[in-house]
Amino acid sequence: SGGDEADDVDDDPLFDQALAIVRQQGTASASMLQRRLRVGYNRAARLIERMEDEGIIGAADGIRGRPVLLAEDYGT
Repeated sequence: SGGDEADDVDDDPLFDQALAIVRQQGTASASMLQRRLRVGYNRAARLIERMEDEGIIGAADGIRGRPVLLAEDYGT
């Protein structure tokens, strides 16, 4: 249905790239992914939500980005 940006985040081709950015930065936020990946807020937020669901990043911490819980060995 429709052409929304990656309706199913599980199949989002940018997930691995987003994960690499988060690991490199040591923090995660939707706004950072928007800037780095040049995507809209909704897509960036879905990527962040998936990372949290998978235990890769922690919960939001006020104005700071989310902490990265799994770094170098995830997905290898």
